Amino acid sequence: MGFLGFGLKYLRGTSGFLKYSTEAVLPFYILHQPVILVIAFWVVQLQLPVIAKYIIIVVLSFVIIIGLYEVVKRVSVLRFLFGMKLRRAVAKVHERN
Repeated sequence: MGFLGFGLKYLRGTSGFLKYSTEAVLPFYILHQPVILVIAFWVVQLQLPVIAKYIIIVVLSFVIIIGLYEVVKRVSVLRFLFGMKLRRAVAKVHERN
């Protein structure tokens, strides 16, 4: 019940975080597997405890995926390829033609 109450209180309406995360869902989903696999390939070979490897993989992959998402959302062709709506400025130019 606590989680439902939290969701009702803080996830109603539109906040900056909610807008950002909603738009990022599909690119994040598409990018996460290849990024995790590449990072994990290198990290599992290190002589570290398993928990350290896990933390490195999670943190590095999250940072890299967010960075890649920031690139994707700024390039119109990549926005299209990742199933995102075109930006309004770009969409308005296409409407005029």
